[in-house]
Amino acid sequence: MVEDDLKNDKILRFFLERSLFSDRQFDIIYNRIHGEREGGISRGAYYRILRQSREKVEGIIYSLLLLKYIGMLDSKKQGILIQLLKQVDVISHSSTDDDVIYDVIYDVIDRLVKGMSKV
Repeated sequence: MVEDDLKNDKILRFFLERSLFSDRQFDIIYNRIHGEREGGISRGAYYRILRQSREKVEGIIYSLLLLKYIGMLDSKKQGILIQLLKQVDVISHSSTDDDVIYDVIYDVIDRLVKGMSKV
């Protein structure tokens, strides 16, 4: 994806705004996954942000494991999470208008995530 496409992707922005990643961390993760070189940043800063991003991903995985361990992520919530992951996969490969998909994400996915996060 071209950088302008990323900035104009409403769905990506929706997820990124609600994630734990900064825009810069996301850029580095995205570029690493897609084999693109990062420009306009010193090597030291790049590797520092890359390390922070990896630590954050590890923290998210451990957080999920912790929630499962204490019983907050029960079978029902796990099923919902798996369905959400499948829906995101479908959305990412869809040719449907982004505005229509955004409305679905905002209404359905956001509601499900908020419901799953109740303590």
